Amino acid sequence: MFEPGAHQAAGLEGSALCGSALLMPLASSARPAQSYDWLCEVAACLSAAGHVVAVLDATAPEQAGVHATGQGRELPLGLLRALVDPSVVQLERPLDDADWLVMPAALGLERLLDTARAGGSRAALSRLLAPFAADVVVLLFAPAAALGELLCDTGAHAMVPVIGPAQTGLDTYAAAKLLQFAGLQPVLCPLHQGLPDDSAAHTTRTVIDCARRHLNTEWPVWTADSWNTRIPVVAQAAQASTAPHALTGSRADVRPTGRFLWS
Repeated sequence: MFEPGAHQAAGLEGSALCGSALLMPLASSARPAQSYDWLCEVAACLSAAGHVVAVLDATAPEQAGVHATGQGRELPLGLLRALVDPSVVQLERPLDDADWLVMPAALGLERLLDTARAGGSRAALSRLLAPFAADVVVLLFAPAAALGELLCDTGAHAMVPVIGPAQTGLDTYAAAKLLQFAGLQPVLCPLHQGLPDDSAAHTTRTVIDCARRHLNTEWPVWTADSWNTRIPVVAQAAQASTAPHALTGSRADVRPTGRFLWS
């Protein structure tokens, strides 16, 4: 329990890469626009506590743009470019006045899923975190099915929004169930902003009761005032034993030192 690592659980998870960024998966709802406010609330909470935050929005595809590689290929901007371009390093704060870095990530996530299928979840995790500066908290906002496949059997905590009415409660239950069956640890995170407190509380109780009755399990609930302390402790760090750039099918790229900051 007292081995050195990027967070308190690193000694139990394996040998964490020194100075790694940290990944926190967040499940998007069936209607991503509804849970985007929740994503922003999580990012704002961490930022206010002094953490550097990067948001990877896998519900939004990267836009096509020209980027000069060795062969002058056209590459989308966003996470995909960060994964395949070795000059993109030390991503941290945006160049504008935004509070945190936001990158579209749908196409990049597809590439990471290919990595997970070929080399396992730890290889995909290291690949995902490689472009980011040390200690950046990377929030990966993606459908539960994709998160389950990407991080299968890692035991990673995954935040699931609880937004309000009955239909949303069904979506929350389905997402958390899928994550649990994939070998992750779902945690319920009610969004009270703009909602009557009793609405979010009632939906949360309903989801918990369904999990007890049908799955014989107890899903924890993280309230907003605990996010800034819980997330940095349980977030996943890259593992020293994996090769971050294995998914391209060629040798691992060597990333030069330096900074590349965009928004």
